[in-house]
Amino acid sequence: MRDRVVPSYLIATVIILVVVVYGSLYPFDFHEPVGGAGPFITLLLTWKVPPRGLGDLGANILLYFPLGFFGVLSVRSEQSLGNRLILPIVLGFALCVTMELLQYYDAGRVTSLSDVYLNTSGAALGAVAGLIVGTDFHWPYAQNAFAEPVPCLLLVAWLGYRLFPYVPTTDVHKYWDALKPIVLTPSLPRYDFFRYTVMWLTISHIIEVIVGQNRARVLIPIVTAGTFAAKIMIVTKVLTIAEILGAILAFSLWMVALRASTRWRFAAGALLLAALVVAERLQPFYFTPFENHFGWIPFLSLMNGSLEVNIQSFLEKVFLYGSLMWLLTLIGMRLSGAAILVSTMLFITSLCEIYLPNRSAEITDAVMAILIACIFAVLRRDSSSNHARGGDRGVPVASSSASMRLK
Repeated sequence: MRDRVVPSYLIATVIILVVVVYGSLYPFDFHEPVGGAGPFITLLLTWKVPPRGLGDLGANILLYFPLGFFGVLSVRSEQSLGNRLILPIVLGFALCVTMELLQYYDAGRVTSLSDVYLNTSGAALGAVAGLIVGTDFHWPYAQNAFAEPVPCLLLVAWLGYRLFPYVPTTDVHKYWDALKPIVLTPSLPRYDFFRYTVMWLTISHIIEVIVGQNRARVLIPIVTAGTFAAKIMIVTKVLTIAEILGAILAFSLWMVALRASTRWRFAAGALLLAALVVAERLQPFYFTPFENHFGWIPFLSLMNGSLEVNIQSFLEKVFLYGSLMWLLTLIGMRLSGAAILVSTMLFITSLCEIYLPNRSAEITDAVMAILIACIFAVLRRDSSSNHARGGDRGVPVASSSASMRLK
């Protein structure tokens, strides 16, 4: 069995599978619906029912994308192309059908065949993406980029968060709506300006590690302009003065900081990002003397409410918490130590949220940090083994100053 699978990616696949099952079946309140037609008939009768909206469509595809991605990477490249591609798709299809049938008995859950279509499509897209990433690249710079899987994952999480629901439109009126906050009602809230500056500075560090300083000087403005153009075209997205000026300031700070040592630059980036994470969790810093309930059930808030909002929130947290741990490893901290530090910080701020109005104080974010660190460890171990095999074959391998210490 071991000669057919990649253990590290298999572990990541199992983690994602467990999270999907947990999120799909919570609150695990199973009972027989009164007067129901049964799970199979109910599921089949919904074949004409469309998704609730573009956000629901994108969220359901995105939910199973990681399962297909890591699933195809779990099968060694020596196996046939058909096996590598079909197995994760079949796994995704079987899992989503099982979840929909079980949700018939789960209080508060809805059985829908459109979810099966979309979840399976997400697993298939993830499998195709994993197949491309797992291929020996001969494209310019592609091999060096995928030699750094952790920053690549962080960049994807950030783009997923910023560009959701990924649906462009050709409606000119929408383009004008996206520019209205700049043209008609320009404003520059100080906190938003700080937030966007730190996020774009973090993106600059990520791109720098992936492609190197020289190429980053060109690529960062391209990524910035491309993101702004996409936000103008994608439904529900708008541009603000704070984000534009924050991106400009971040790039300027990054260019100036190139004169300093790498360790100090990443240390400053980690400090700013840590301040942003704390501010995001505790603002507006209005504490009440009354205690709210603290939730000890992980992912409780993410499993309630709008799926679209929850997907965006999840991707944002993956980017923020993952980037903070990654930056800490770049200045010499071991990944395990960075995970403990970040999860402790998140747990303490969660306890403080007990006294913040309209906040859900729970253990979810601290658990997320640990899970993200586990995924990072899996990616780095597999990348290191690929580097060794690449060196044996004489394939050029990028030597990274950003290698994580795993112990």
